[in-house]
Amino acid sequence: MKLAITTFVLLSITVGSVAIAADAVKPAVPYDALLDGWKQVQGAAQKAESDGKRVLVIVGGNWCKWCRALDSLMVVNAELKGEIAAHYELVHLNWSKENKNAEAMAHLGNPEALGFPSFVVLSPKLKILHTQDSGSFENPDRNKPGHDPAKLLAFLKQWDGSK
Repeated sequence: MKLAITTFVLLSITVGSVAIAADAVKPAVPYDALLDGWKQVQGAAQKAESDGKRVLVIVGGNWCKWCRALDSLMVVNAELKGEIAAHYELVHLNWSKENKNAEAMAHLGNPEALGFPSFVVLSPKLKILHTQDSGSFENPDRNKPGHDPAKLLAFLKQWDGSK
């Protein structure tokens, strides 16, 4: 009986530890429907101004598989990650049923009309420098769906302000 109780306790601890570890490794979702998008953009602009960068706003939502795929690409691709870190303050601006961030969308020229994800490049003074849909960054090879890192990197370099 003691052996059964000890086994049960050890098994419970192990299962609980595995569940906690699994929660810890779940990928974070990039878009937060609880945030005020315009405040996010304003905060990024302040930081961009002090760091000599531009603001890159990516409009999308966790519900959008293309948005999540793009975010994953930007996290795992060293060149994209480095370009963004060096030249941009990145904002994942949520657009969803729960929060359409109407004020931010109005200030940014309603980029949601382009589809998701869409990009807005801003100066630190919140001037819109460029708005772009993501369709032109898609990989032309239908056997490899997703965004082409080279196309995305060229876009980022074109607008990073380092020229």
